[in-house]
Amino acid sequence: MTSMRINKISFSTDIFKYYNRILDVRSQNEYLEDKIPNSINVPVLNNKERVIIGLKYKENSFEARKHGASIINKNISKIINKNLLTKKDKVLIYCWRGGLRSLSLYLVLKQIGYDVDILEGGYKSYRKFIVNFFDQKINKYIFNQIKGVTGVGKTLFLKTLNDRYQVLDLEGIAKHKGSILGDLPGKIQPSQKYFETLIFNKINNFNIKKVIWVESESIKIGKLSIPSRLWLRMDKGIKIKLQSSIEERIKFILKDYKYFIKEPLLMEKAMRVLKKIIIKKDYKNIEKNLKNKDYRSFVENLITKHYDKAYKKTRSEIKNKNDKVIKIKKINKKEFLKIINESSYFT
Repeated sequence: MTSMRINKISFSTDIFKYYNRILDVRSQNEYLEDKIPNSINVPVLNNKERVIIGLKYKENSFEARKHGASIINKNISKIINKNLLTKKDKVLIYCWRGGLRSLSLYLVLKQIGYDVDILEGGYKSYRKFIVNFFDQKINKYIFNQIKGVTGVGKTLFLKTLNDRYQVLDLEGIAKHKGSILGDLPGKIQPSQKYFETLIFNKINNFNIKKVIWVESESIKIGKLSIPSRLWLRMDKGIKIKLQSSIEERIKFILKDYKYFIKEPLLMEKAMRVLKKIIIKKDYKNIEKNLKNKDYRSFVENLITKHYDKAYKKTRSEIKNKNDKVIKIKKINKKEFLKIINESSYFT
């Protein structure tokens, strides 16, 4: 019998051009924590099965392999019957480190006649690539920042820019607005590793020769951290600082955060955090505003007693010779579009 040649490839961004089907054969929990972009989860061992085989392996490795093979064969049959693949597909398979789980599905698909390869080193090799991307390659990209105090409409300005420019919306990727009122209803922040994958995937699709616009951020967005080299790189380009009246900011925040009125649990969580970081007298006033449903005063006090004070301590407030100040009369997309069209900063 002629031995079958096992085709293994190293991870590079070329896989997204060459393979139209990427199969992740790890368990559901492994896949949820992080995965290669555009991959499909087809576990050859599910969460429960992986734990069972792992425990059995500590007792008797031979029996564990035999039991595992039986389960894997059953699951591979289910995968094939899902008809996820066609004869014309270019298929790449990966597991944790390019071992038995990916090899098991590979051998069956190869025997059937599919055009299939295994990712050398599995997910671990991909993760190593991502870490290296943010340690080294990120320095080849150019970033410009949109700065400004809370409520001046930085995220809306970025969305307006996104119609014609390259924009990296880190808060959108993080599913968080980056403040004590940053939690979004019905949204769960991704894991740190998947956050980095999502950032990489977005940047990888950009033209490296063109500027990427970002919002000036703290290194933390909710529970997540922006990769440190990216965060430092973001500060090297031009900074556009938006300024507007407190009245405009209050109106915008009342509109932009109106879901908090309908989500008392989100507000309670935010107030618990606020209580720890501002003086007692200011907290009592803000708490009173909220209790009386005086939302305008609530927002005004939140701005003056917390947000603006906190902003002065951030990197965004540090004056820089590259800062370009833009005065905003109205915080809305129409006004922002006019500014973008008329300003030389965005040509």
